[in-house]
This record gives sequence, C-alpha cells and structure tokens, in this order.
Amino acid sequence: MGCGRNFVGQAFVDILRDLRLEAGVGLRELARRINKSPGYLSDVQNGRTAPPSEKIIVEMARALNMDKQRLLAAARKVDPELSQYMAQQPRVADFLRTAKERATEKNTGPG
Repeated sequence: MGCGRNFVGQAFVDILRDLRLEAGVGLRELARRINKSPGYLSDVQNGRTAPPSEKIIVEMARALNMDKQRLLAAARKVDPELSQYMAQQPRVADFLRTAKERATEKNTGPG
C-alpha cells in the first residue's frame, strides 16, 4: 500500500493542517485537546485514515477556536446539530430530499 492521501479529501487535510498551523497549535497539542492519540491525528491529517466523525470534527474546530462549518464542509459532513434537527423534524428531511431531486432533474433534464 502506497502512502499519500487515500481517504480524506485534499481540501479537508489541507484546511485542517493550515488552520492548525495558523492557530499555532502543534499536532500533539491538538490531539491532547480533542482527547485522541497523536498517531490518529497524524493519520487523519495525512489522509491515511477515513475522515473523522462529525463529533470529532466539531471538537477539532472548537480546539482551534474556529467555525466548525468550514471543516465539516471540507470533510463533506453534516453538522450533528443539523442532523439531530432533521431527525426530529421529518418535514425538513422531506424538503431537502425534494430539493435535491429537483436540482438533479434540472441538471440532467427529463429522463
């Protein structure tokens, strides 16, 4: 198996690394702040493991004192609060499903 970025999108790993460095937080320090091992965080940051869960991404954002939406979007994850809201409000999920279907139809045309 070669090295490189196998799982995590380029944007996520680059944004995570850039934000961590911008905040002046070392890899070990960030790992300590989110209660994960430095090895795990290194694997995430280098794209050698699957993207972290939404919960861990939110913890990373909090530890770096930044907006969680940027990291969640880069990892193509949904904010856990939004997921919970959609689970409690089925009409919201229905609305989003309908909007997605209409956007798909608009982009692909009648089939």
